[in-house]
Amino acid sequence: MAQANHLPHMKIIDVAYGKFSSISHLHRNFQNGVKRLRVTLEVNGNSKGNGNFSFVFHQLLTILPTLAQHKCCENWIGPQPAPKLNSGIPIKKVGDSTDFAHLVEHVMIDLMCNVGRMQLCSGITCGYEEPRNRFDLFVECSNKRMGVFSANLAVYLMDTLLSAGKLPENINETLQLARYLQQNNRRRFTPEKISSQNHWDPPTVKKLWSRLADLQFFNHKSS
Repeated sequence: MAQANHLPHMKIIDVAYGKFSSISHLHRNFQNGVKRLRVTLEVNGNSKGNGNFSFVFHQLLTILPTLAQHKCCENWIGPQPAPKLNSGIPIKKVGDSTDFAHLVEHVMIDLMCNVGRMQLCSGITCGYEEPRNRFDLFVECSNKRMGVFSANLAVYLMDTLLSAGKLPENINETLQLARYLQQNNRRRFTPEKISSQNHWDPPTVKKLWSRLADLQFFNHKSS
């Protein structure tokens, strides 16, 4: 996995791509025929200090403002009552490490739509009985490469906020470059060509390109 797999607060254990029909009944908004990315994630450490949920969520809003429009636990069909909304945040909470895994799911969904250009995308977070800090995130994904990138970037963002209390440097520019490459034929571009065509600073573009490579933006077939 990418650099995001080796971070202190969150660890991606495994990624798989397929239909996962056995969980279709858990979410009425899942679309027929759309594959899903399953991300097995561990959330470590405490959630106090800079890692409080409200702080992390509002920092993410500065770069992903459409998180505020997400509908969470819509058409809930779980065995327990749906989690409740807290203090105006549209992502519902249960009060433990599940909340941060659940937020990763929502960040993935946002990236799938706003970088990967999916029109509709739903997901679900499933917790393990043991270990209690392990989760399977299932997110609709029409493009495996974009799904893996979204998972890695979501974990990277979350872990940086939990560890450093701030977003990664040049993260808006990273998202801008990812969108640009996704909207165009990324295989036709090099950092040098992008810098020349868009009058962007060459050293910065090379740095952002390297970050995208670390997050596996350029890897994996789309099927």
